[in-house]
Amino acid sequence: MISAVIVTFNEEKKLEDCLKSIYKKVDEIIIVDLGSTDKSLQIASKYEAKVFKHENVDYVEKVRDFSISKANGEWILVLDPDERITHSLFEKLKEIISEGKYTAVNIPRKNIFFGRWIRHTNWWPDRQIRFFKKGKVSWSSKIHSYPKVYGLSLELISRPELSITHYGYDNIQQFIDRQNRYSSIEAENRFNLGERFSFFKLGWFPLREFIVRFIRHGGYLDGKYGFILTYLMMVYQLMVMIKIWELRKRGK
Repeated sequence: MISAVIVTFNEEKKLEDCLKSIYKKVDEIIIVDLGSTDKSLQIASKYEAKVFKHENVDYVEKVRDFSISKANGEWILVLDPDERITHSLFEKLKEIISEGKYTAVNIPRKNIFFGRWIRHTNWWPDRQIRFFKKGKVSWSSKIHSYPKVYGLSLELISRPELSITHYGYDNIQQFIDRQNRYSSIEAENRFNLGERFSFFKLGWFPLREFIVRFIRHGGYLDGKYGFILTYLMMVYQLMVMIKIWELRKRGK
């Protein structure tokens, strides 16, 4: 039995396409709703999803384990509302189950930002542990954390038809708004772990972002998209460090 698990909050514009991609393929759809006020719950009902309500949290890793605990399937497929899976990927996942060798699958993710597939800039193959046996994977509460896998995992070959399609950002404003929120969360997490501001980090972290994304991972091959995304991620690193400085200044 395969259970699909989705955490959602006001995602009516993207949730239906996500559910369409798994409806009648998986045996069960679990949705954990964080207090949606749009039509998300109506859409969930249309696709026979089991809905569980949870208080709102500022990022999804805080409720990953909770959402998985509500599933009855032996195998869990974790998706976000802005993600889709292909028929080819689902057939491959069933094949992996029948082989009986692995407890988790590291799946490539095809990121669509501003209407374009970002093939470089360190956003492809962007593998994610999203399919696994229940009880064999756990998440920490740290933002953008990689889950812990208990057992043998398979790294799927980087092919678009065997990837999760992720419609991450529709426009620049959406990207900036989300990164502003994420940078505040990351700054607080890093500050609480003892990290402090320094001028060296203020200069080095954005420079490292440029070296990794634009040079090492070929961001220049994505043209203006690669440059803009690299620049915005450099700004993100600046924001994190400045917010760490601000936390210290406030005496938190």
